[in-house]
Amino acid sequence: MIKLIKISLIATSIIFSFKVDSFAQQSTMQEINNPEFSKIDKDQNGLISASEMQTYQTEQFNKLDQDNSGDLNAGELAADNTRMHQVADKNMDGKVSRQESELQFKEYFQQMDKNNDAQVSEAEYTDYWKFMRRF
Repeated sequence: MIKLIKISLIATSIIFSFKVDSFAQQSTMQEINNPEFSKIDKDQNGLISASEMQTYQTEQFNKLDQDNSGDLNAGELAADNTRMHQVADKNMDGKVSRQESELQFKEYFQQMDKNNDAQVSEAEYTDYWKFMRRF
């Protein structure tokens, strides 16, 4: 009888661990599969071109620049849900200029494009943000 209980407990714990692992993998993939990819990929061909990235950057910058000053101040940066502008303040003046934003997005694109084909696949995009989320 005790042997049967032990076997039952072991089987239950194995099944439970598989379900937990499966749930964890699904949660991780949902976090990694950033919905921004489809927003950037305007022609929905599964690839982001440099011009699509530039268009996205311009749209995001204009959306965040509520006072139309041409710079993103601390309050406007705080509203950036994507956090893609957070590291763009290269001269450390507390704001992000349009030029700093453009340069940062070009840098993002170059870093994402691992195979240097001038396009970013969804896998490259996902891998990049998966890596960046560690920091």
